[in-house]
Amino acid sequence: MVRKGVNKRMYAKEFKVQDILGRNERFIVPLYQRQYQWHDSRDGNRTSAFWQDVAAKAGDVLDGRARFEHYMGALLLAPGATQRSFGMTPEIQVVDGQQRLTTFLVLLCAIREIAKEKGFEDIADECKQYLFNEPGRSDTDKLVRFKLTPTPVDSEVFLDLLGKPLIDVRRKYRSRGAYWGSGVPKNTPFRALRAYEFFIAQVADFLASGPGDDTEVDIDQDSRGNELEKGQEECDIAQIRLNAVLEALVFHLKLIVITLGEGDDAQVIFETLNSAGQPLLAMDLVRNNIFHRAEAQRRGKGDARERAKQLYEEVWAPFDDAWWREPAPSARPQRPRIDHFLANLLTAETGERTTVRELYAEYRAWATPNRRPRFEVVEDELAVLQKHAPTYRNLEGHLERNETIAWLGGRLRMWQHTTAYPIAFQIAEEQVDELTRKAIATLLDSYLTRRALCDLTPKNLNRLFPRLVSVLRRDGVSVETVRRFFAGQDSPTARFPDDRELRDYILAKRAYGRIRPHILSDILWRLELASRSSRTEATARPSQLWVEHAMPVAWEENWPLQGDGAKSVDYDDPHYRESRREREEAIHTLGNLTIVTDKLNRSLSNLAFKEKKLKLIEHSNLTLNRRIAEREDWDESAIRGRGETLATLACTIWPMPITFIQG
Repeated sequence: MVRKGVNKRMYAKEFKVQDILGRNERFIVPLYQRQYQWHDSRDGNRTSAFWQDVAAKAGDVLDGRARFEHYMGALLLAPGATQRSFGMTPEIQVVDGQQRLTTFLVLLCAIREIAKEKGFEDIADECKQYLFNEPGRSDTDKLVRFKLTPTPVDSEVFLDLLGKPLIDVRRKYRSRGAYWGSGVPKNTPFRALRAYEFFIAQVADFLASGPGDDTEVDIDQDSRGNELEKGQEECDIAQIRLNAVLEALVFHLKLIVITLGEGDDAQVIFETLNSAGQPLLAMDLVRNNIFHRAEAQRRGKGDARERAKQLYEEVWAPFDDAWWREPAPSARPQRPRIDHFLANLLTAETGERTTVRELYAEYRAWATPNRRPRFEVVEDELAVLQKHAPTYRNLEGHLERNETIAWLGGRLRMWQHTTAYPIAFQIAEEQVDELTRKAIATLLDSYLTRRALCDLTPKNLNRLFPRLVSVLRRDGVSVETVRRFFAGQDSPTARFPDDRELRDYILAKRAYGRIRPHILSDILWRLELASRSSRTEATARPSQLWVEHAMPVAWEENWPLQGDGAKSVDYDDPHYRESRREREEAIHTLGNLTIVTDKLNRSLSNLAFKEKKLKLIEHSNLTLNRRIAEREDWDESAIRGRGETLATLACTIWPMPITFIQG
């Protein structure tokens, strides 16, 4: 941002989006810049990543925990080519960052249009101040009212987005073939239009559903959520959410603005900023911060650099291994393992939820609260990282240090609930005995499995687990602490389903098609293990197991209903219709499901029961399948009977905290 009297030399400063777009200034993209690309098929999902950052921060706003402003990149600006004159709107050239700046404005257009559609005029009017300038008395260019003037290639579509209602934009560009069906294809020349439609869809979904999995708002804990439960109408909820998106965008996102002086070579600086190189990770910034403080602590003692080098080699060097920089495969949002490790460490050490998108700010707040070091020497700070690193590697299956932690890590990765890792960090502490460790790990697994079987949302767990961490820090790591914690969770987003609810869902509710296939397969494998007796030969889990319906989905040909084999069947008979409905419901319940290998699965298909049982006897070593094959027939009664047996096993495998017996 150019200010009179200070633009002789280049300088850089952080600005919120509000401060950048809230001023009466005109940003002009030079002619030599490329056209808008961010929603091209080659954009590397930048638009999607951009929205995820905005949505995450909007979730923080709704949750009342938007503690840090989120860094969204840099803008390189230069003085405008036109000589300034009194009464004219100042012009600024966007040397670099025009893709990012354009994306901010396109999203603002989408927010404005949805606000107008919903009748939220205050939000629509607020958007306008960031999209348009107030022309000066001496301005003659009609385009001066737009905050941004893009390259000529992008000018028409971009200015239409800013200046026309959504319905008119769609009508105009549909007539020009820009739409395919209801959407804008990836290979469109109107890339800003595709980004616009993308944001329209994302904002609309946010209003309808709230934040996504990794930003879900805990309605039962949030003060605004309590208000919503008192009967506010749907439009009021949507208005709160849309206002949170706008607030996040303009007040909680920031850019580094690099302003060139009159003598700076804009092209040289542009090429330098865009030269090939690996982007810094949050942990790179953390490392630089740690070792800067390490040297500062030894300053004046003559060995500052040597001591920092020694600390790096002894403690930090392992973190520079390539494994730590690989994306954590089971964690969200997608970030390198080392970033997720640090986020989990901070939660374990503080008992507070850590936002991985703002990891560096979170770390600084922990290591130097109120700008004062938490630790007397950096060596103690590094010791905390060094202590938890093996546990994280164990959880990720990279290091077999403790059998219980490795088992729990496998469970959490499969369920994609790595937000429970901080609990694993706590129970991995040396002072926690192995029986306690196993008991708490079992209860966590039981909690996740019961909620999946009972169709309870997993979206709030990234808030619930840090609360459990906080309680464990306060009251001590024990099974009793965990019991008390879950006993106090009575909301649908957090409660621990009891045995009656678990049995009801297993007996009567659909499992196939509702529970993810790999999770359902794992549940059935655990039931298989529990079905075996002490004399059963041990059978290792096959590499690939498929969920199979004992009574097939396509049952009509080989599995007739009672009376269905008669020469004439009255399909309108109420008794027949009720029997058919009961069968359709029973087919997908757990009592009718089993697991088989891929080859056996293909051979079973829709065979009649007599043929299917012979194949199970001949080719399957699993107890679950032998028990099915022992039956003379297989119908709704058999399915319910097996469901009762599996429900009893499930209550034992996955215990309630109140009934769990340690050891």
